[in-house]
Amino acid sequence: MNSEIMAAHSDYNGVGNNGQLIVKESRSADTKRYLLLSFFVPFFLVGICWILQGVHPFGSRQILVTDFWHQYFPFANILHEKLQSFSSLLYTWKSGLGSDFIAMMAYYAASPLNLLTIFVPDEFLRDAVTLILLLKIGFAGLFTGMLLKYTFGRNDISLCLFSSLYALCSFILGYSWNIIWIDTVALLPLVILGVMKIVCEKKCSLYAIALALALLSNYYIGLFICIFTVIAFFCICLFRCTGFKHFIFSGLRISAATAVGAGLAAFMLIPAYFALQLTNSADNPFPREISFYEEWLDILANISAFREPTVKEGLPNLYCGVICIPLAGMFLSSKKVCFREKIAALLVLAFIIVSCNMNILNFIWHGFHVTNMLPYRFSFLFSFVMVIMAYRAFDLVLSGEIKLSDSIAMAVFAAGLFAVTWYSERTDKQTEAMWLSLAVSLFYVLVMFLYERKLFKPFVMCAVLSVGLLFEMFVHVRTSTEAVGTSDYVSYPTKNTEVSELLDEIEDFDDDLFYRTEMSTWYTLNDPALYSYNGVSQFSSMANKNVTTFLKSIGLPGSEAGNRYYYALSSPVTNMFTGIKYIISRNGAVLDTETLRLVAGEDSVMAYRNKYSLPIGFMTDEDILTYDSHMYYNPFDAQNALFSKATGIAEPLFTSIDVTHSAHEGMAEGRGVYRNSYGKYSFTADQEAAAHTFKFNFVPEKDSVLYAYFWADGVSKVQILQDNVNMGSYSVTKQQGFIAPIGSFKAGAKATVSADISDENVKSGSLRIYVYSLNKDLLEQGYEKLSAGAVNLEKFSDTGMTGKINAENDGICYFSIPQEKGWTAYVDGEKTETKTVGDAMLAVPVKKGTHTVKLKYVPEGFTEGIIITIVSFVILIAVLLKEYRFVSGIKQRMQRKEKKE
Repeated sequence: MNSEIMAAHSDYNGVGNNGQLIVKESRSADTKRYLLLSFFVPFFLVGICWILQGVHPFGSRQILVTDFWHQYFPFANILHEKLQSFSSLLYTWKSGLGSDFIAMMAYYAASPLNLLTIFVPDEFLRDAVTLILLLKIGFAGLFTGMLLKYTFGRNDISLCLFSSLYALCSFILGYSWNIIWIDTVALLPLVILGVMKIVCEKKCSLYAIALALALLSNYYIGLFICIFTVIAFFCICLFRCTGFKHFIFSGLRISAATAVGAGLAAFMLIPAYFALQLTNSADNPFPREISFYEEWLDILANISAFREPTVKEGLPNLYCGVICIPLAGMFLSSKKVCFREKIAALLVLAFIIVSCNMNILNFIWHGFHVTNMLPYRFSFLFSFVMVIMAYRAFDLVLSGEIKLSDSIAMAVFAAGLFAVTWYSERTDKQTEAMWLSLAVSLFYVLVMFLYERKLFKPFVMCAVLSVGLLFEMFVHVRTSTEAVGTSDYVSYPTKNTEVSELLDEIEDFDDDLFYRTEMSTWYTLNDPALYSYNGVSQFSSMANKNVTTFLKSIGLPGSEAGNRYYYALSSPVTNMFTGIKYIISRNGAVLDTETLRLVAGEDSVMAYRNKYSLPIGFMTDEDILTYDSHMYYNPFDAQNALFSKATGIAEPLFTSIDVTHSAHEGMAEGRGVYRNSYGKYSFTADQEAAAHTFKFNFVPEKDSVLYAYFWADGVSKVQILQDNVNMGSYSVTKQQGFIAPIGSFKAGAKATVSADISDENVKSGSLRIYVYSLNKDLLEQGYEKLSAGAVNLEKFSDTGMTGKINAENDGICYFSIPQEKGWTAYVDGEKTETKTVGDAMLAVPVKKGTHTVKLKYVPEGFTEGIIITIVSFVILIAVLLKEYRFVSGIKQRMQRKEKKE
């Protein structure tokens, strides 16, 4: 591998034959200008392209797309609020009914650059994260430049050009919207520079610090860097170690430095590890058979230039400048590069390519996990090795070591990439890119050939190559930023001003220490984090899968595999057991007029108070502990069971109403819509029909408050009609249906649930629809009992609460808080073992009488992590002092020697 890093030249920084450190003088003045250019060239190229796209403040667009729009910015908003309010980073109530924030932060928001947002006003936070992403890309170039300068001893314009190739590789630009990964990708060169210093100078501090930063910024990408560091270390030792003893001691040093680096991040890594055990990613079976994802030629063709990068799904992002291909030819042909160096580089590149395409290796690289979109998440390592290998060859070019045979090899490799692309599967646009890529690569070969023929001086060659590289990089950045896309700045988040005013108004008139609010419909899947309120919804890789299962069972939309559960206007039972007190509608009046009361708002944005709201904790019967989320296919059955087990009321709260008649359109004759059992249907659409519509009619025999549960393949919206008058609609997601109110109906009135198949690719599929009537008398009776045992909060914070409770009987105090081992409960000052409801929610046994209940939260493993981090920090300080004294001693000896001379 790190042919790159492997200095075969005796004049590289390294270890001489006598075991002493060799430090080569820079070939030009020791100026920082080229390192600064390594930062600013990628910084400004991306910035200019965003300006051309109209990114704010230079237009009305923003770079928030995909999960950046749904996840990363909302979570950054939580961090921003916590930083400015100096509140605890251990837990947040603004996501998922309550979440371990330090674990969430470890994956989504731990970039050290995010700390700068403490100085940023709320209204400029999106602009700040845009600037932060530019900084990350700039640091990728800077750190690569530092590595190249140290390894090859150069300090000229070539540093800037080749470091920019890594900073602007297709992985970084294609996944630039995945802002949470870019820090660690940018830190890779600094980590490898730290490895170099361990082997060559016996200095461990840089590696330990860089590794700690990489793991803190994103432990997931940090895993790839750890694996690659092992490979890099052996390759570096292959060319830098003077003997077996040197190798052994270098191995001991890097092992110790790795432990210190990981230890510095332990306060986040250990809680994150325990939190991951509660997610869906904890259960991924190992592949039984070897298989391959893509055609090999298609993968290799993706190295060529001017192609759109993979943004979500597709081939591995491998491109890092087409100049790397001809230079790879020179690297392999030059006699100045030793055979071991060539073999090592080829083996590492081949291993990364095979790992991308082979399911078992891919599974191992990804932490024994099957990825959801964004495949080949370690492919940036290929770009890194290619850039270092190319610079190794270019260093020979600048040193005048290029021969005619090297020029021929470069031309052959340029033609080889063209041939690979020619025979791969490609679109018309990729065909154009293929020809342009060939032209540019041959241009580079021609320039270096003319230099080899002594027709160009070094300065002229570098200047001409700079023009070509800047052109290539600009086109690549422009293509990539357009492929990633932008979203509207002005409308994000939708109706933010009106919602914020309502939240402030509610806070003014509600004196409770804690209450939850939710939106009647979702905008993002992290609305509580985005709008800054205590809510239910969460879309996160750290989502507790048991909570998802519990909420799905009682009729909220969610997906364990999709790492999400989120709120949609639901039944009073759902609102009771999730602690919802206020509902905000951003699109007019809601269909529930029985359990919700309008309290604020005007026009289309209104706030409703839940008439049957319960606090965060309340007493229930002990039977609630027997509730099993996995037992119920029908969510109304689940709600009946949960309500009954909590209150002791045996009579069902909801009663089913069957379909009176249906009037479907555009369905195939015969078995167009087939009923399998109550609420379960399969359908086949008439492919000749222009439209395909489901229409189910229900007629209650007495005055009723009706609720429905619906989803169908290919359907995205459900219309509710009362006696053929449109009352409203709900958005639905495939197999993520939810219970929703459809209104109050007089006896004999017709309730219609209608939906069109909006996905033209769906010709057949399945459908579920349940309609139930609410027994209001039972609801009042159950609510009266549960509210009598409410926890009256006296103290509340991000990490705990204290309240009084009056239990009429021995029972279970249910808390609408996800159960985690970090929670500790105290009843009247005595530690009490917590229980779990539905494998998901926190509960505390309480005896009859009046008691003080206290909850305290410390993330599992956090205390141990803090201790390890403190010890590691002390060790690091000691190492830094030792290295400082060592360097100072060398300087003093050199000064005394100079005086004697």
